[in-house]
This record gives sequence, structure tokens and C-alpha cells, in this order.
Amino acid sequence: MRAFEAAARHRSLSKAAEELSVTPAAIHHQVKALEVLLGVPLFGRSGNSLKLTGAAEASLPTLEGAFDLLALAIEKMRQHTSGGVLSLAVCPSFAMKWLVPRLQRFRNDFTGIELRISTTTDFPDLASTEVDVVVAYGPEERFRYPGVVAERLLGDEVFPVCSPKYVKQNELGSPEALAGAVLLHDDQALAEQGIDWNSWFVAAGVQSLIEAQSIRFDSIGLAINAAIAGQGVALARSSLIADDLASGQLVPLFNQRLTVNGGYFVAHLESIADQPKVAAFREWLFAEASLERAAIGPIRAFAAA
Repeated sequence: MRAFEAAARHRSLSKAAEELSVTPAAIHHQVKALEVLLGVPLFGRSGNSLKLTGAAEASLPTLEGAFDLLALAIEKMRQHTSGGVLSLAVCPSFAMKWLVPRLQRFRNDFTGIELRISTTTDFPDLASTEVDVVVAYGPEERFRYPGVVAERLLGDEVFPVCSPKYVKQNELGSPEALAGAVLLHDDQALAEQGIDWNSWFVAAGVQSLIEAQSIRFDSIGLAINAAIAGQGVALARSSLIADDLASGQLVPLFNQRLTVNGGYFVAHLESIADQPKVAAFREWLFAEASLERAAIGPIRAFAAA
């Protein structure tokens, strides 16, 4: 079956032989033996290349998928015993604003674990990928899958923030004063949570639509960085700006908060929960989140509403 799959994928006996480190004659004999066993022809000739029969064409995608799943199962068994490589899939904004600034502390404490980090806004199928741990954003119900353990790492409140220089230059003493400010929008939060500036204005008691200048972004990380750069006022998530508040790069405006349904969740397969690398990373994440909450304390507004 392996000889047939390689020959069919390459449309060549010689290339299949090179991939499998055997001779073309060996590939030919293996394919002939499979045809005899099945009683079905698999290949014909078209010039110098192999031509697949209908039976071969129909079976090839399934066979390729089966070999991919077999390779994945072997890799998962290898990782369970070695524990050297931890594959992560995280939200881009979480990676940029929360995880990366803290990674050195993890690497100092766990020198034997090699991290491989990819970013995605989707929640991957953990049973059919090489990802060990996911940090994803959304409501709790998004992460309810059989065999998956998901725990909330960070809850969220949403409120306006800007740089100290920007708030002084624009005299932002009340929500109504935002009419003269540049509002930085996070379109992803609007799409995923239904939260935008209009939601915050309603909660703050500003009933009329404020005609303000605006810049739109497709991620909260970009909106936060624009606020740090003095480009305007962002409607930020508390989970991502603790470091920026502590450093004084951002200040919170007013006292009105919107509580978000959900937050950042850490998820992995239940079957790998006891792997040392998975347990170590999970415990480190929650320890870091706890330290952050203790260090920041209650978030107090720079200017009261």
C-alpha cells in the first residue's frame, strides 16, 4: 500500500523508489502484488508517466489521509515519552501582548522544553493536529468538545485606554469629550463578541451617536499598540494591557466597564493532561496570570466619569 501510494502521488515508479529508498523494480513488484491481491488494475501508461485507473484515483485521497493520520499517531506517541517539544496554537493578540513578553521566564525554568508557537484565530481540532495546547479567545461553550479539557485563564473587562500624553492633550474628562478624539476600533471584537464603541457609549449613558474620527483594525493588539503610540483611544481588553498599565504606557479612562462573556481559555486533549511538558506549561500559565492580578490590583480610572 505504501509503494502504491507513493507511486500514485508522484505518477512515477522511480520517484517513489527514491522516496522509499528502494529500487524501481521493487516498487513495480509491490504494486503488481497489490493488483493481484485486489483483483483490480491500478496503473496504466501515458507516455513516460504513470496513468491511474479509476479505482486508483478514487482510493488515493483516502489512502493519503490514512498515512497522514498514522504518522500523526506515531508522533504523538513519541512526544508522550520524550516530552521535548511542546506545540502551541495561540491567538495573535495574546501571543503579542501577553505570552511573548513572559516567555523568557518559562524558558529559564523549563530549559528542557522546546516551544513551537503558531498563531490562529480558529480553535483547531486537537485530535487531528500536532498541536498540544491551545490558548483561544471566546465564550466557554466554544471549547466544549468530547475529550478536550478547557479552563479559563483570563477573564475580560473592556474599557477605554490611551497614552498619558494623549489624554492631557485632548482634555478627556468625560465620555462626551471623546467626540473630539480619534477612536481606535477592534473589528474582531465586534465580529466575535458584538462589542464596539457604541456598546460602551450606551453603557456609559451617552445616548446620542458620537461623530468622532476613527481608525479601524482587525485585531485588538494593533489597536492597543496604536493607543500606546498616541494615535487615539482604544477600547481595550483588561486581559491584554496589564503590562502596559503597569509601565504607564497606557492609562484607563473613566469608570465604566463592559464585562465580556468568556475570555482566554487554555485547552488540550484530556489524554495528554499528564504529560510533563503539558502540565508544566499549563501550571506556568496560571501562575503568571495569578501574579499579574496580584501586581495590578483594581484598575482605577485616570479621569473619573
